[in-house]
Amino acid sequence: MVLTRVDHIDLKVPDLSVALAFFATLGFVEVNRTPARGSVEVALPGSEQVVFELREDATLDAFVIDHLAFSSTDQAADVQTLEAAGHAFSRANTFIPVTGKTISDFTDPYGMRWQLTD
Repeated sequence: MVLTRVDHIDLKVPDLSVALAFFATLGFVEVNRTPARGSVEVALPGSEQVVFELREDATLDAFVIDHLAFSSTDQAADVQTLEAAGHAFSRANTFIPVTGKTISDFTDPYGMRWQLTD
């Protein structure tokens, strides 16, 4: 496996402005906005920080982890390794135009989504 680090933690939040204010009190700063996706990425200052991607979902009443993503330098090889270990992928090496990233999704035994990203 060539996973290199946790890339981002994707949270669905009931109110994006409340979530951004909360993270600001913790010292997080905005690093990216993707209006087409309705998301804002925040991170602690400094290089190589884990990004929290915040996406509004007004049907929720709490922050919910949508998925955790790992950086991968060779997704094809990592997908093969994880499949050999019994993990099924719902999508593999899929380019997402709105983010410009290639991702691969799988779930843990309890149904939570995990992701590989470049």
